[in-house]
Amino acid sequence: MKVKVGENVYLQKYEVAHILHELNSFPATVMDEVFGNGESSFFFMNGPTDAFRFESVFKNPASVKWLMEQDWIVDYDEYSEMPLPELEVLVERLKAEHDAGIDEFNAKDEAYREKHFEEVSDKFHKASHKISSLDDLISARKGEVTFVFPDGYQVKTTPGASGATSSPKKKPSFFARLFGRGAQ
Repeated sequence: MKVKVGENVYLQKYEVAHILHELNSFPATVMDEVFGNGESSFFFMNGPTDAFRFESVFKNPASVKWLMEQDWIVDYDEYSEMPLPELEVLVERLKAEHDAGIDEFNAKDEAYREKHFEEVSDKFHKASHKISSLDDLISARKGEVTFVFPDGYQVKTTPGASGATSSPKKKPSFFARLFGRGAQ
C-alpha cells in the first residue's frame, strides 16, 4: 500500500519487494531511491509484520508520479474509510473477476497464450497483488495486523468499523501482569 504525505509517497516494505522482484519495468528513479544511499534497509525485515511498515519514502517527482499512477498499488486513503462490509464485497468481486480472467486466458489456443503470456501474466500479478493488499487492509481493520504509518500522516478510519487501522492496544506482557506493572 501507499500513502502520500506532503509531496512524498511512502510504501510498505512489502510493496517495495513486489516492485523490485515482480515487475518487468519501473522507473530508474524508484531503484535509485531504494538503493541510492548505499543502504537497502527495506530488505531487513523482522518477521512478516515488519512488511506492513510504511517506511520506504519516495521523494523524486518522477517516482512519486509513477507510484501514484499505479492503480494496483492500493492507495490507503482511497479505501480506508470504506465500510468494512463493502470492502469485503469488493475483494470477493475482484477475486471472482481475477479467477474468471485466468480461466478465459487458459481457454484460448496455445498460440495466443504463448504470444500474450507476458502481458497477461503481468496484468494478473498486479490484480492478485491488489487483492492481497486489500485483504491486508481488511485484516488491519479487524485488528489482526498492524500498519505502522510514517510520522506526519493523519490516519483515517471508518467510523464504527470493526477494528481500526492504527495500532491496537497491546495486552500487557506476561511479566507485567505477573508483577502488576502495566496491568489494566
